Amino acid sequence: TDFLGVDLGISNLAVDSDGRRYSGAAVEAMRQRHHRLRQRLQRVNTKGARKALRRLAGREAHFRRHENHCIAKHLVTTCKDTARGLALENLRGIRARTTVRRKDRARHAGWAFGQLRGFLEYKAALAGVPVAIVDPRHTSRTCARCGHCERANRKDQSTFVCRHCAASFHADVNAARNLRARAACKPAPEQARHTA
Repeated sequence: TDFLGVDLGISNLAVDSDGRRYSGAAVEAMRQRHHRLRQRLQRVNTKGARKALRRLAGREAHFRRHENHCIAKHLVTTCKDTARGLALENLRGIRARTTVRRKDRARHAGWAFGQLRGFLEYKAALAGVPVAIVDPRHTSRTCARCGHCERANRKDQSTFVCRHCAASFHADVNAARNLRARAACKPAPEQARHTA
């Protein structure tokens, strides 16, 4: 009868409609550290440096995968314990549709939202939790309380203040609540789907 909306992002890897945020700060710190280390070792270019680069290969991806597994496990467990479905946004083609500043390109390219969605879907299928994939258009600029949609509602990356009813939320929590509402409004045949 109800869903847990999950908004996927870069600064916060996931934010649910209950207000819980899963920060991406540790993943970003690891990415920056490995990037600096790779640059330094590539400049040195000795036999020992190349050996160190081989040892380093895959560590960042392993760390990111572990973080995504932990987030997915917690979200699916929350859904199962509260007898709710999982509402996810359809982010297919997001990299082609969005542009970022030059300094943010590596961070954007390393965003593993597809991996996290895959983990959420297979863990949900194993736990018997229904998954609804919903259209994310305008979820970040629509008020979860009154439904007013306006670009100016989004004060900055993390702040949402409705220009109609003056409701104030964290922007990602607001988007997650909109995803939850959209999943609850879907017709019954499409509402729940499992992917193995």
